[in-house]
Amino acid sequence: MSEDVSPARLRASHRDRERVLKVLRDAAADGRLDLDEFTERSGRAQEARTLGELPALTADLLPAEQQPIRLEPQPVLALFSTLSRRGRWVAVPGEHVAALAGRVDVDMREALLLRNRHRMTVSAVLGRVEIEVPEGVEVRLRGWSFLGLRTTAARPSTLSHPPVLEIDGFTLLGSVRIRQPRRRRLLGWRRRPRRRGIGA
Repeated sequence: MSEDVSPARLRASHRDRERVLKVLRDAAADGRLDLDEFTERSGRAQEARTLGELPALTADLLPAEQQPIRLEPQPVLALFSTLSRRGRWVAVPGEHVAALAGRVDVDMREALLLRNRHRMTVSAVLGRVEIEVPEGVEVRLRGWSFLGLRTTAARPSTLSHPPVLEIDGFTLLGSVRIRQPRRRRLLGWRRRPRRRGIGA
């Protein structure tokens, strides 16, 4: 990733700041933050210019998997369990997603992509992986399957230069399914500008 801009240095959008502000408002409403703390943190959130300024404001309010902005790569491995990844998170090129006698749900509609062409290795052994992608993404599903399924319901992109999601890996007595909801905006899937990075 040395050729990519650090996610922490990318510019924060209004939507990113609003995600953090919502968590702060909820924390103030149920007493986890007093008025002074809420005022100080919400002011910092509104003034934030980069994504790296936001995670610390909610780090002590929610578990890691529920944070509104997640910039650090996290393993996506469900071992006899259920795991979900959704919201605003960094999609690291070349990362692995696997379900071993478990289930993984990955929502990529608001994922922060570092490249316009994103590659993932997705495998399921006696398990299930469901990946939801936004409208306009070109999905290329590869890999092999033995007594299992690897399917995509993503529609062909109508964009001239669409973002591409390449999925490799294998399925053994399990399933990998790609879904695409209708009437969804393309969030987070933009080509990284040369100098400023990407953002919603």
